[in-house]
Amino acid sequence: MRTALAALGEVVAWWAVLVVVNVLFISTVSPLELVVVAGGALIAAVAARAVHTASHARLGDTRRWAAAALAWPGAVLTDLVGLCGVTARALGGRSPEGSLKKMTLASGAGAAWACALLSSTPGAYVVDVLEPRETGRAPQTAVAHFLTDDRTRLEDVLTEGMRR
Repeated sequence: MRTALAALGEVVAWWAVLVVVNVLFISTVSPLELVVVAGGALIAAVAARAVHTASHARLGDTRRWAAAALAWPGAVLTDLVGLCGVTARALGGRSPEGSLKKMTLASGAGAAWACALLSSTPGAYVVDVLEPRETGRAPQTAVAHFLTDDRTRLEDVLTEGMRR
């Protein structure tokens, strides 16, 4: 019973977030559009629960995720400013910046969630997560493409050490 309630709670949480995000992108909200949004969000929420179950992903340390959620908007804005600068330099004839770097995910951070959150910013995109060589709880290493060398607060919360 407890597992069923947890699954239902996760689907409802996904559904609510997806409905809000979809409504934000609709210029004029009509009753028909709300029905379509609600139905599409329900399908996506059930699929998200299935993916979560199949991947055995875990959220990780709750305090870390609270800090990451608070750091995310600042990271998006910071990276957006950096992206504007890179675009302006590229339009001026300079070649675009960016490089692939490895980073160590913080212990207690679920790799799937941390990488998805980092990839949702304009300045970083995780392309691979390397499995630890030992079967213990060694921290995982992720390979990401970074637009600039600037670190955001979000990256500080979700990773340990410097990029390499």
